[in-house]
Order: sequence, then structure tokens, then C-alpha cells
Amino acid sequence: MIIRTHIRWFLPALLVGGLGLLGCSEEQQAAQPPKGRPPTPVRVAEVVNRTVQKTVELVGTVEPWRRSVVAGELAALVEKFPVEEGMVVKRGQVLAQLRTDSLTIQLNSAEASQREAETRYGQAQKDLERIKTLFAKQLVTQKEFDDAVTQEAALAQRLAQLKSELLQVRDQLKKTRVVAPFDGWVVKEFTEVGQWIQTGGPIVELVDLSRVQVEVPLPERYVGEIKVGASVSAIFDGLPGFQAQGRVFSVLAQADRNSRTFPIKVELPNADLMIKSGLVSRVILQVGVPYTALVIPKDALVLRGGAEFVFVLKDGSVSQVRVIPLNHVNDEVEVSGSLESGMVVVVEGNERLFPGQPVRVLEEASPA
Repeated sequence: MIIRTHIRWFLPALLVGGLGLLGCSEEQQAAQPPKGRPPTPVRVAEVVNRTVQKTVELVGTVEPWRRSVVAGELAALVEKFPVEEGMVVKRGQVLAQLRTDSLTIQLNSAEASQREAETRYGQAQKDLERIKTLFAKQLVTQKEFDDAVTQEAALAQRLAQLKSELLQVRDQLKKTRVVAPFDGWVVKEFTEVGQWIQTGGPIVELVDLSRVQVEVPLPERYVGEIKVGASVSAIFDGLPGFQAQGRVFSVLAQADRNSRTFPIKVELPNADLMIKSGLVSRVILQVGVPYTALVIPKDALVLRGGAEFVFVLKDGSVSQVRVIPLNHVNDEVEVSGSLESGMVVVVEGNERLFPGQPVRVLEEASPA
């Protein structure tokens, strides 16, 4: 009995002791310091001095290079209408086919009349040549000779008239095919198959987007610095990350009396048709005298707490330096702050960096 009692007491104690040792082991493991964070991979670029020029950003709306409401030249019934809104068409492509039955009848009649007149005129020419020979031999009278000359001349005039009538019918028949005057997009329909159109009635509205134009208001203080042919760049609210290069092709000499701005027109190439009519465009023009400034890639800027910073790489770790952006030029930005030419800044992987963090460069530093 004594032995069993001690065994009963010893087993729970042993179990409790084992659990205690296990708990101590887990506490010791949790108390171990975490391992160091590996260096963050980044890409970098060099801060450089570059010749830049002040820019001004103006807002306008994209308009097609050409816009045309294509009309029918004849009053007729629409027999075919093979296009629809949003379709791309080529120059000369049929937009609508008008009914041609009555004109075809007129054409056949005019051709028959011309053939008859040609036959009669040919016979009159032969008769005149014969009369001339006889008249030279004094075998016919003066009246007979004059009558032959008159008949030949009258038939010549009649033949010329019928040729003109035939050309007119053929021209009208040609006008029954309403074709695209240039390559473009159909943006609006005005008719349909079976509809009667009047002379000059609209068929479709067509726009040419192979290049586009943007009209923007230029403040009068810059009017002496912008010339026709000046290079510009443009960005679009509806096309994030897309930028187009173009030129100024018109500077109007009359200012808007209310805003005191001068309208200027900018041409932008659009071969891939990325730019659509009606998009809001921000046109960037260079003004003033070029000067040397400190520039960095725009991707180096990090916005935190309402201020902008860059991370400067030195001895394998980064430090945070506040900067003030002054002027954006393409993919670069002019800045002021505690930066110097030759410093290396992080341009990729900088979103989650913090001061003193070790980094690993994925590629060598290159000029901005």
C-alpha cells in the first residue's frame, strides 16, 4: 500500500515537472532575437547636371485633324449602306450606294443617241467631200455646196451636244456611289437603307485621326517665346503613362479679350490611333532661356507625409533626402535640395525603403 501511494504521488509530480521544462524551452526559443533582414534589391541612377529649359503646361481638348460630314450629291433612294459607327474606312471606300435604275436608262438612251449622231455625222462628212469635188468642177450649184457645209456643221454640233449629255449622265451615275474622301473613322450615321435623301443630304460624319490637333490657350507673357514649329510633348488624362511628341503649327495673332490668352494649335502624330478625339490633353511647351540644373529620373521621387524625398545610396545602405521638384522635362525632373552631381539615387524599389536600410543594386548606376 505504501509503495502504491508513493507511485501515485510521484507520477503527477513527474508529469508537472516535464511540462514545466517544456514551457521553459519554448520561452527561451521565443526570446531569441530575429535574424537580420536581407538587403532589398533596387535599381539606381546617377544625379547629373543637365541643360534644361523651363516648361509650361496648358490644357486643351483633342480634335481630329480633319472632320467631314459626307453628303450625297443627288436626290435618290439609299440602296446600300455598308458602314456603321466606329468603322475604319479607307479613301475611296463606298459609304453608300444610291439607286441607279433611272440613270442607267438615261445612260443607255444617251449612248444610243450618240452612236446615231456619229453615223449621221460621218455620212455628212463624206457628202461634203463629194460636193466639194463636184463644186470644183462646177457640176453642182453654190446652194448645194452651202447646204452640205451647213449639214456637216450642224451634225458636228449635235454630236458635241450628245457627248456632253452623255458625260453628264455618267457623272450623275458616278455620284450615286458616295465614297470616303480620306482615311478615317465613321463617328455618326445620318441615313439607312431605304431612306430617301435630298440633294446635299448628309450620309455620315467622318474624322481623320492619323494625326490630331490640340488648341490650347497660351498666356500673353509667353507669346513672344513660342514660334511655329516649336517642339512640344503631350500627356492625356485618359491614357496614363502615354506621352506624344508634336509641334506647334499655328499661333493666332488675336488674343482672347477676356482671358488675355493667345490660342495656339499643336499637331500630334497618331499612327497607332491611340489618341481619340475628345480626350483631355496637357500640352507641355518649353519657354525661356536654357540653363544648367540638377536633374534626377522622375521615378526617384517618393511622396511621404506631404513632402517629396529621394533615397541616396552610399556604402550599401540608403539615406532619405528631401527635395523640391522644380521642373519636369520628359522622364526627368529638376530638383533642389541636399543633392550633388554624381550621387546615386534609387529609382526602382524605393516605395518601401526606410533610412539606413541595406540594399542590393541590381544594375550599375547609369546617367539619368
